Amino acid sequence: MKGLKKILGLTLAAMMTISLVGCSSSGDDGGDSKTADKLQQIKDAGVLKVGTSAEYSPYEFHKVVDGEDKIVGFDDFIVQEIAKDMGVKVEYTDMDFDGLLGALQADKVDIVLAGMTPDETRKKSVDFSEIYYTNSNVCIVAKGKEDSIKSSEDIKNLKVGVQKGTTQADYVTSDKEGCLGISDATQLKKIPDLMLELQNGKIDVIVTGKAVAEINVKNYKNVAIGNTTIGDEVAETAAAAIKKSDDKVDNTAFLKSVNDTIAKLDKDGKIDEYMQQALELAK
Repeated sequence: MKGLKKILGLTLAAMMTISLVGCSSSGDDGGDSKTADKLQQIKDAGVLKVGTSAEYSPYEFHKVVDGEDKIVGFDDFIVQEIAKDMGVKVEYTDMDFDGLLGALQADKVDIVLAGMTPDETRKKSVDFSEIYYTNSNVCIVAKGKEDSIKSSEDIKNLKVGVQKGTTQADYVTSDKEGCLGISDATQLKKIPDLMLELQNGKIDVIVTGKAVAEINVKNYKNVAIGNTTIGDEVAETAAAAIKKSDDKVDNTAFLKSVNDTIAKLDKDGKIDEYMQQALELAK
């Protein structure tokens, strides 16, 4: 009898232990599976942290406004509308273009707007909004040489410059099908630096987006836009980048909010209006 009581006691104790462990495990799993809503986090903070590279006029550039240095431009118009619809303010982090997606993945910024094309390589690491602007690629050359480039093939024998980390850089330097494979192209972090290289004769041509080219040829002497567009198959498009959702933070509502604002701006005809305003600001 004592033996039976002892066995029953041990069995009961074991069952209680299993029950407690089960409760503990259930609680832990619930904690691990709970994800935060990124949009709500931004609203609670009252700030949308924006990563950009403000050396890419007319998309984003520095300008003194009322005695204060500010980041302005086409993307600024867009992101201010995005932030307004969320009920928050914009806070910029200005950095080199090729560091933007790393900063996004490291949670240093919430969103990136920098005239960035959502190519397949970038889509593997981040999510993109709907495209809000499409622009052709052109060549900037020395004045008087506007007709020297008839096609993409013509630049293969020239000294080419591109902004590091851009889709134009990939198009010019990559040996992938449809790209030019110019491995020795000059890659610099900022368009103004490339413009100086062109003026000084260190490169023959800069490959960039048309809107960027139009502004820069006005700001630098003895340069012009070539009369032929190139790389039409990799036309420059612009979209906002945000971090992919993970088991800690859900970005679904955040991305939808961004897309809703872009759709509204497009419907109201504001996108083209903002580009024209940015072009005027950049003069």
